[in-house]
Amino acid sequence: MIPTLLPKAFTILELKYHKLILIFISIWIVNSYSQVSLDYFGNVSSPLNYNFRLNSIESNVANFSLIKDVELSTTFFAMNDKKIYGSIYALALMKRIGNHNFYLRYTPGINQQFIVKSGVKVQLPDSIAQLKTEIDFQEKFAFGYSFKFLSNFFTGISFRYFTQQFTEEKPILYYTDSIYYINIRNDIAQNNFWRGDIGFTYLLKNKFLLSISSYNLLLAEEINQSELNELYSIKKDKGIAAQIVFYPSERITMFTSYESSGSFYFGVNTTNKLFDGYITIGGTLFHDKYQNPYFAGIQPSINYSTNLFSITLSGIKYFSNRPLLSSLEGMTKYGIHSIINNIYSKDRLFLTFNFALSFIREKSVKFIDVNIKNEIYPTLSDLYLQKPFAYGKVVNLTKNLIEVRPSCLIKEINDDIIYSPSVHINPLDTVEVPFFTVVNKNVDRRKISIAEFYLSIGDEKPDDKIQKPILVNDKNSWDGNVSNLIYFVRYDFDFSSKYAKNILQSYKKFLDTVDFKLNTFYKIKILFENFIKQMNYVADPRSSVEYVQFPSETIKVKGGDCDDLSVCLASIFESIGIQTAFVDYRNDNGISHVNLIVNTGLKPTEMNLITKNDSKVFIRQNENGIDELWIPLEVTSFKDFENAWKIGAEKFIREAVENYGLSTGNVKIIDIY
Repeated sequence: MIPTLLPKAFTILELKYHKLILIFISIWIVNSYSQVSLDYFGNVSSPLNYNFRLNSIESNVANFSLIKDVELSTTFFAMNDKKIYGSIYALALMKRIGNHNFYLRYTPGINQQFIVKSGVKVQLPDSIAQLKTEIDFQEKFAFGYSFKFLSNFFTGISFRYFTQQFTEEKPILYYTDSIYYINIRNDIAQNNFWRGDIGFTYLLKNKFLLSISSYNLLLAEEINQSELNELYSIKKDKGIAAQIVFYPSERITMFTSYESSGSFYFGVNTTNKLFDGYITIGGTLFHDKYQNPYFAGIQPSINYSTNLFSITLSGIKYFSNRPLLSSLEGMTKYGIHSIINNIYSKDRLFLTFNFALSFIREKSVKFIDVNIKNEIYPTLSDLYLQKPFAYGKVVNLTKNLIEVRPSCLIKEINDDIIYSPSVHINPLDTVEVPFFTVVNKNVDRRKISIAEFYLSIGDEKPDDKIQKPILVNDKNSWDGNVSNLIYFVRYDFDFSSKYAKNILQSYKKFLDTVDFKLNTFYKIKILFENFIKQMNYVADPRSSVEYVQFPSETIKVKGGDCDDLSVCLASIFESIGIQTAFVDYRNDNGISHVNLIVNTGLKPTEMNLITKNDSKVFIRQNENGIDELWIPLEVTSFKDFENAWKIGAEKFIREAVENYGLSTGNVKIIDIY
């Protein structure tokens, strides 16, 4: 496909090349030759099948090609000359190395043979013979090279080697003692030569391809002085050809080529999606200075291309009956300028197969960058299933809508590649792609790891990948967001449930005797007092990152800070069905103090069962949307339940209500579930 063009005006380097082209035009514009830029592919190239080189040196002297690595092309031909016959026409191998592109072609099928009758008859011993000359023109092989100077400017050269053999019959007089007679001798002359040309190709604004090239610029002949060479050799007039290709859309291609002799061709093709590839159908009309009628013929063509192979069926159909070269006068008057296309050429069919030998698939999507939004906190694993931890800036390199499967691998936390939801990207568009992950490995220490990000199309291998460093924290690390403490609450649920049930079992008789309405309230009181009587306030062991203990660790070490104590109490209450929520008191420095509010299960009308002070409770909906009485608890008050309730309620009324903390956002309530 056409590479992205430079959006600005020509650079100084480009201007130099343009001057060279203008000088080149002025030197060769005065010369003339026939239609020699007609090739056997039939102009089926389009932006959608540019993975393959679908033209030959005849129309592509600059050797312009966008193949990715290695390509093999094989062409067969068939011609109806009284009888149908065919053979291998050409074998071509193409290779790209960086900005260099190489092309090698072997052409056993580019040949033409003639028998020219001289008009002289001789009397042989047993018959009368008319003398003739046999002519054999053939291109043996060709070589092309191009270099990409800029993303949209290419220049190249091509060399072709031709053989010419002329076998002339001449009468020879033989004498003996008694008689003399005439016989025929074959005189053979050869005039082989190299032909070299140069070309330039420029891509303009994704809409035009401009190309200009020489013909017969450099000639190196294996000189064999002979009258036959002067009479019959291929004409080698110097000249130029200019080609313009216009892409009004990705599916329509229009093209024309004009030669300095006045010969030209023009045509159009259309490309559409078919199965896993593209089908291109086109036609070319051509005018040749030396052929009649004005439009000498047409080249229909059809091509089907996928990422790995391309098949082209093309042909040349002339609009006039083709003359036979039967006299010396015909050859000397018109001559031969091109072996492929001349006044004696016959209608032909070509079948070409192109194969991508390296199987390097063209990239459809590419990373521009990846922005890691969050460090990895293993205990917050569920969070990374809901919220991306990174975003990739990704560009669609194609002119089609594509579906991209993003994925990533962080070896410290993943057993295998983790796939994120697929993303659709419009043609040539750039979007941000989210990346999610999960944690399925234990992480015992904090370290910097490598995150590998991938972009795939379907189930194929990744089109692109990029690596970024990422900090993976240990399991006790916390990002400081009180909302995410709920993941620590859930971590030790089994332990918390056993702990709560063991304590309540000791108070079974008492709980069986109290009013059923107060059952939850007394469970809260019993569990809180049993918990705090063995606790001490202990600050985090490190200051570089927030550290949160799991409930089992807090019980084991018998202490912790407000985060640890709130997490542990919430886990204990929640494990037996008592609804809780965190209260996040945030000061002006952004530092949080965390307490709990706990649902007593009592209706607002039942407040007198636990207190006559309405400032110690507040009404809040439970998880089912029903209004119930909640009580605040200061988790760092280790005296008793009543004191913790009193301090917690006073702090809540002051910070959340009187100082408008709830409305300003300085106080937040986060439900555990």
